[in-house]
Order: sequence, then C-alpha cells, then structure tokens
Amino acid sequence: MMVKAVSIRKRLLLTLAGLIGIAWLGIFILVNEDTTHELEEIYDASLAQNARILFGLLQQEIKEGEIDLIRNITLSDNFQHTYELNIAFSAKLGRLIIQSKDAPDFLTELPEGFSDYTFDGNKWRVFTLSDEESELVVHTAQKLQAREELVAYLIKDTLSVIMLILPLLGLFIWLGISRSLRPLNQLVSEAGAMNPRSLRPFNIDDAPAEVAPLITALNRLLERLDRAIENERRFTADAAHELRTPLAGLKVQLQVALRATDEQQKTKAMNKALEGVDRTTHLVNQLLTLARADRENASTLTFQPVDLVRLAGEVIASLREPAEQQRIGLTLDADQPGQRINGEPTMLQIMLRNLLENAIKYTPAPGEAGIRITTDDGRVRLEVWDSGTGISRQALDLMFQRFRRGAQGSTSGSGLGLSIVKRIVEIHDAEIDVDYSAPGGGFRIGVVFKPAAG
Repeated sequence: MMVKAVSIRKRLLLTLAGLIGIAWLGIFILVNEDTTHELEEIYDASLAQNARILFGLLQQEIKEGEIDLIRNITLSDNFQHTYELNIAFSAKLGRLIIQSKDAPDFLTELPEGFSDYTFDGNKWRVFTLSDEESELVVHTAQKLQAREELVAYLIKDTLSVIMLILPLLGLFIWLGISRSLRPLNQLVSEAGAMNPRSLRPFNIDDAPAEVAPLITALNRLLERLDRAIENERRFTADAAHELRTPLAGLKVQLQVALRATDEQQKTKAMNKALEGVDRTTHLVNQLLTLARADRENASTLTFQPVDLVRLAGEVIASLREPAEQQRIGLTLDADQPGQRINGEPTMLQIMLRNLLENAIKYTPAPGEAGIRITTDDGRVRLEVWDSGTGISRQALDLMFQRFRRGAQGSTSGSGLGLSIVKRIVEIHDAEIDVDYSAPGGGFRIGVVFKPAAG
C-alpha cells in the first residue's frame, strides 16, 4: 500500500497561514474591544462637556433675567447635517426652554449623570445635569445606534483589509517557502542522477543551515557506501580469482584419475583432489566469514560480557590435536582468571581461531605457540605468539591485505585469516599491534580491548 506523501510546502503554508490568522484574529478582537471602549469614552465625554457648556450658559441667562429671550429662539434647519438626527439636547426650567429638532421627550426624572433611555423604539445615551435651586434641567443625548454603526464600520473596514492581505500574504509565503525549499529540490535532482558507479557527494555550498547537517550526513553515507561497493567489487574479483585456481587444480586431478590405468596413480590423484576440495572448502568458509564480518557492525551485533580466558581455552582445546600432529605445543597464560570484555562471542572465537591457526601454520616443528591475556590500566590485552621465524618489515605492511599469504611454512591457506581478524577488531573498537622480530625471534600479534562495563 502506497502512502501518500505530505508536502512540506503545503504543511508550512497552512501552518503559517493558520498561525498568522489566529494571531490577527486575537489582535482584531483586542483592538475592537479597546476601540469600542475608547469610542464610548470619547462620546460620553463629549455629551458631558456639551451639557456643562449649555448648563453654564443657561444659568448665566437665569441670573441676568433673560431666560425668556432663549425661549423665543427658533433653531434653523439650514445646513443641517444628517448626523444631527443622532444627537439631541434639551433644557427645562419648569417647562421646556429649548431643545434640538426631533429631540425625544426626555423625562425630567432621569437621574443625574449618564443613563440609557428608550424613546419611540430608539435607544439613547443621555447625560443629565440639574440645579435644585433654579430647577434647571439640561439633557444631552446620542443615539446608541450611531455608535454601533461606527463600530460596525470600523470592523468591516478592518476585516476588508485583512481579507485583502491574507491571500497576498499566502502567496508571498508560498513563494518564500518554494525559494527556501529549492536546495531540497536540487538535492532530489542530484540524487536522481546518481548511479552505483558514480556516487558523487551532494553540493553543500548553497545549502541553508537547517539542511546542511542532512547533506553532510548523506555525503558521509555516500562515502561509506562508495567504499563498501568498491570493497565488494574488489572482494568479488579477488574471490573469483582465488577460487579459479583450486577448482582448476581439482579438475586436473580428476582428469588424471579418470585416465589413470594404474591403481596407485589413480589413488594418488584422488587424494590430491580431496586435498583440493578441502582447500576450496576452507577458502569458501573464509570468504563467507569475511563477507559476514564486512556486513556486520557494532549496531547489528549483540554485545555481551565475554570471559576471554575461557573462550581462549576453548579455542586452544579445539586446535590442540592438529597442533600436536605438527609437533607444536599450545599454552594459555592469564594474569587473572575470568577476565571479561564486551564483545560478540562468535566473532571473538573466529578471531582467536584464525590467529592461532596462523601461529601453528607458520611455526616450524618442533615449536610452540600460545595465547597470553594481561591487564594494564583497566585495558585487556590478548596476545597470540609463536616461536617461528618471524616476518620481515616489508611483509608486515602487507599482512592484513586480503589474499596475501605468508612466505614461510605452508601455502595452503586462503590469505584471508588476518583480514578477518582486522575486521573483527574494528567491530569491537579495539586496537591491534604487531611485534615482528628477526629470524629466530618469533612473532607476536596483540589486540587491546576496553574492559567490560561493571
């Protein structure tokens, strides 16, 4: 079942647009509440100020005895603004003195100060001032509908701007994201152009800081993959070459056996063929072991505390009989029993067996070989030694290369034993060192492990 891919571009666009929309909505609500409150304050202050001005003027006219002149004032309708229908005022001194056109019939019993008053279906905001001594009452008022219309206009205007800006902002976000994701598109193009024969590293020069670690990690992976593929090619070519020789020899011996008329000659050819089968079987086993070691690493293997002294004893016991047949004595020395390291038991056993088999193989009879295990500053050192003739300094540089055989002793090996040892040492994050000597001085190879935790 194919899983539908999620677009980073769409996800970022929706996320950013959603967050910006939520932020704007919150800002709009706060601004709307603050604006409405401030408008109420301004309008109320205006009502109170106008009422006090009118109240002061009328009180002065009362003192001067000219209040009747004000009663005779007729307010003109000329140049009347439409908004004047939303505001009103009135003044009473027992009876009506003066009021604006179409002003509601304000009740004189309205409380002093601000109050809400409904007249003829319209709600008014009223400010009242009164004087008990002169019985003067002044009202200034404004329709609440006018305030609501202004707030609605501001909301509509603000929302119109937001609705206009949001699509443009979404477009700019889309273009910005597309530009920012260009390095990923380039990465996809470069990856699509790759093939196993050409694993070029990705270009990191123009990569943004967030993508650079990914490209660096991919380049390291490609480097390891390129080495692995190259090793695989070289391993396959070398293995094919090494298998061709024993198989050709095996074919020749079988042909000799088929053509032989003498029974002794036939038996000799068959024995040679069996030896060829043994050598080929050993080579195939070594190849399979090396292939497994190349494939494994510390993350794919299960490491556990391993008793290295006990494991070495088991390997010596398994090789004691063939060693005795070649008159090679085997020994095991340990400065303390039960010395443990973190490792994979099977791999460690293969490593020990290859080292000890090499020691037996290249030690002239009669001779000695063995394993020595010591500790120093918490580190465990395993050393395989023999009483052979040693190797030259030139041979030391080549001894860990694949399909390289020693010049001394038997040449029936595959040349893979020490390559396997080196790979297992690398898997265990250990160190390997070689002490080569002049002829007659013997040979020692050591592996230093970190101690097991706990």
